[in-house]
Amino acid sequence: MAERTLDTEALQEYKDLIQEQLDHLDDIIPRLKKGQVLGRLPAFGQLDASATARTNYETFHSTTWENLQNLRVALSGMMETLQDSVDLSDESDDAVVADMNNYENEL
Repeated sequence: MAERTLDTEALQEYKDLIQEQLDHLDDIIPRLKKGQVLGRLPAFGQLDASATARTNYETFHSTTWENLQNLRVALSGMMETLQDSVDLSDESDDAVVADMNNYENEL
C-alpha cells in the first residue's frame, strides 16, 4: 500500500495563495459599499430606458456584493480547513514519534 504523507510546505504555499486572494477581496469589497467609489448609483438620466437601466444596475450590484461575500466566506473556510489539516498532521507526527519511542523503550 502507498504511503500517505502530508506536505506541510505545500499546504503553507496554498494558504499563502488563498490569503493573497482574501487580501485582494478585502481591498475590493469596501469600495462596493454604499457611498463609496463602486457603490454609487450612476446618473441614468430621464429617458424611458433609465428606469430599466437603474434596476439592472441595482440587481447587478447586489448580486456582485453577495457573490464577493460568499467567496470571502468560502476562502476563509478553506484557510480554516487547511490549518486544521496542518494541526492534525503535527499531532499525528507527534503521536507516531511517541509511539516509536515507547516501542524502542520496550525492546
